Amino acid sequence: MEEFFIALVPITFILSFAGVLIFRPLTKRLGNVMEANALAKKQVVDDQLHHEHVKVLLETQNLKIQQLEQRLEFTESLLEARPSRFLGGSGSRVEVS
Repeated sequence: MEEFFIALVPITFILSFAGVLIFRPLTKRLGNVMEANALAKKQVVDDQLHHEHVKVLLETQNLKIQQLEQRLEFTESLLEARPSRFLGGSGSRVEVS
């Protein structure tokens, strides 16, 4: 029985060494693939956040443009409703800026 355990020690070392030689490249590639997948998922999340941020900025700018258009239309309607004698017909000057 003792001889069996003595013979088992070198067999265990040889099998362990062979297992490391065989499985190390496989596990290294698997780790690289898993890391690439994690980075790709992170990139997708970052892209989505960036797109949402740009969307919010564009909506804000669109709202500001709409407000400016409304103000411009209001100003133009006030200027059109004003009688022409106030626009500088009798020597008075009005500066429009």
